[in-house]
Amino acid sequence: MKSTVVLPPEVVAIVDLEYAHDFEHWIQTIRRLSDLPCDPTLCVQIRAKSVPPNEVEAIARLARESFKNSSIKLSWNGDPAIASTCGFDACHQPQANICELPKESAHLIHSASVHDDVSLGRAESCGADFVVFGSVFDPHWKNVQVQGLDELTRLASSTKLPVLAIGGVNLDTVSRVSRTDARGIACLSGVMDAPNPVEAVVSLQKRWRHFRGT
Repeated sequence: MKSTVVLPPEVVAIVDLEYAHDFEHWIQTIRRLSDLPCDPTLCVQIRAKSVPPNEVEAIARLARESFKNSSIKLSWNGDPAIASTCGFDACHQPQANICELPKESAHLIHSASVHDDVSLGRAESCGADFVVFGSVFDPHWKNVQVQGLDELTRLASSTKLPVLAIGGVNLDTVSRVSRTDARGIACLSGVMDAPNPVEAVVSLQKRWRHFRGT
């Protein structure tokens, strides 16, 4: 069981195998993010949804072993049993799979993707520590329903759970997110497309803190 209150991250950097289109780029991004400053308000989330079920554990173990920064929480997007077995600090559940963590995984930080009130309610009842809401802006690289800042504001003000914003969040749009009740931001393409992913995450965090006045 978690013995302390979980503070939500300010920035979640997502490393997605499908987006990478190349295994080497994916694993190298994970390795490079090990050089992030030792800051507990940062989180790296690993996504590998396209991996066949019989290969998931091996891929998760490789990701865990490749990330060397023990001061930053590492989250697995998917099965909490995999996250627990492979030594991750956190588990992130897609909206369709939100459920209470099993006993053997209850120590993990628990987050979930939500897109509406129904999924938010499920995350609340299943004991999530925070949720990620989107898509706030158009991410450009995939077709999704854009929720917008008004919906982010409405949903964030309706729950006690910390809400992070995702979808088109970058250096140009983070100031607009900072004026809502969102507690943090998540970024995928801005990290994975960056020549220097560490610099991209740090710059995004600095911009977020600047506009939040923290």
